[in-house]
Amino acid sequence: MKKIKWLFSFKYIYIISLIYFFLGYFYPNLLQINNIYLYIKEYFGIYEKLLWIFLVGYGFSMFMKNPNKRVVLKTRLFFMIILGIATGYLYLLDSLKEQMEGTMDSIQQYVIQVGLLNINLGYIELYTFLKIFPNVKTNVFAGSLIFIIFLSVIVICGKMIRKLILSVINFFKGQILRIKEERRLKEEQIRLEKQAKLEKDIYDEICNIQKAYQEKDLLEMEVKEANLEEVPENDLILQVNISQEFEENLENIVVENEEDKENDIERIDEDDDISIQIPEKERDISTVGISTAN
Repeated sequence: MKKIKWLFSFKYIYIISLIYFFLGYFYPNLLQINNIYLYIKEYFGIYEKLLWIFLVGYGFSMFMKNPNKRVVLKTRLFFMIILGIATGYLYLLDSLKEQMEGTMDSIQQYVIQVGLLNINLGYIELYTFLKIFPNVKTNVFAGSLIFIIFLSVIVICGKMIRKLILSVINFFKGQILRIKEERRLKEEQIRLEKQAKLEKDIYDEICNIQKAYQEKDLLEMEVKEANLEEVPENDLILQVNISQEFEENLENIVVENEEDKENDIERIDEDDDISIQIPEKERDISTVGISTAN
């Protein structure tokens, strides 16, 4: 049952028919015997190749598992046919600029001549164009065709256009970022160079100061050594004189201290003698009293 259902499914019938259709271009079959390919060439003209693309693409879409991608592919195939038809209409309309003032019969003859003999747009394209052209204003017709062509191109090549636009935007964005990065690196390099130069100047200044102090200390030490070497005898004589003077002063101080001690002792003795002395008047008075009593 499943095999029978598989054989009679639409997509397999379609694929078998499509293979049979393309085999008729190379091997005789019922379509070739009945001149079907000749009719296709006369009625579709150059759109026969678009028909091939549409049939193959539509058959391929039947085997796509993703329904969204399947719908997108089918939509693009239909808009491809619309784009081809609108482009043919616009070509015919542009060719009729010189025949606008003519009669409808002359316009019809000119369209058949251009559409069949020059590029072979096919009977279907010419027939539909001659039906639409008298009933629509030329400007409106041309504007509508341009809008349809633009819309068809967007639908068919939308992904490619989006990728192209994004690639262009990313390119310019990358260029801008590269310029900014180069400018930032240049500014950073200049800043580092200035900082390095400033640090070098500070280091050189510190080294110069240290060198100046070292030279000053060295000069002072040399001066001291030179002074010591020039007057060593005078220093010794001065030290000897100072020591002699110190000894003499010490002896004088000792002598003075001894004299002071002797003077103090004598002074104490004199005070003791004064305490036992009797004045002369008292001595006379005492003698007088004694004689009277006798």
